[in-house]
Amino acid sequence: MRKERNGMLISREVFLKKYTELYLAKTPYIAALAYWKMKHLVESGETYYLPEHDCYYMIRDKHLLIYYSPDNLMHLGMDELNRLDAISLPAYVFDTLESRLVGFRESRGWNLRYNFDYQPPGHGSSLYRTVDFDFTKQEHYEKAAELINQGDGWLNAGNIKRMTKYSAFDRSLWFFLQDNASRELVAISISQYNEEVRQTDLDWIYVSPDYHGKGVGRFLIEQTIERCKDKSNDICVGGTVGFYRKCGFDDHELWVWAAKDGYQFSAPMIQP
Repeated sequence: MRKERNGMLISREVFLKKYTELYLAKTPYIAALAYWKMKHLVESGETYYLPEHDCYYMIRDKHLLIYYSPDNLMHLGMDELNRLDAISLPAYVFDTLESRLVGFRESRGWNLRYNFDYQPPGHGSSLYRTVDFDFTKQEHYEKAAELINQGDGWLNAGNIKRMTKYSAFDRSLWFFLQDNASRELVAISISQYNEEVRQTDLDWIYVSPDYHGKGVGRFLIEQTIERCKDKSNDICVGGTVGFYRKCGFDDHELWVWAAKDGYQFSAPMIQP
């Protein structure tokens, strides 16, 4: 190991072993993203250790993505933090630094976890049915892109197909909802499953605008949960907090993503 930044640069293997231990121990605020995504980011990042504080952190493309200290305090210097282009931290840590950070624009969001004691109302089952994704049909990739884009046009069928190469790809968690009356595919659920930590990540949940407010979204989530709950210790999601709270998810951890103007996050192994 050699001296680098405020800490010692350590191997990614050593760092990942520690990160996985902390994750499996359900250490608070250890993950900003699903485990499988963070694992890929570690594999392409710079990993450090501060022995005097037993502190581990990871920086990738000038982005502080993982930070852990058992005393829950920040031990990196402000000069080092201000040289970064992006910072992801638990809100309670970020709030102690905010006044001394320069040039960062922040956004906040909840990580949510499914409450396995939740009893869903089970509505909508007579109106819709699930249709498994057919990975041999080009039209299914195109329909998925159409539902996800909703007019924006930023994602195409090729992007969707590349998602089948993800390390956490699980074919059982790709499916549509079909309107029983019109026979139209009106919603898509694409989730990922990591067997190593038995975690499901609800990744792409989209409903056609024409079916908003008709119970489709809740039924879609119910069907996703049914497909993954028996094999999962955790089911996680981010995004539209109010909606997911109504579907059995509880607020888990509040995070801050702070970035400087012009910063672009890029990670092909976890992005379509």
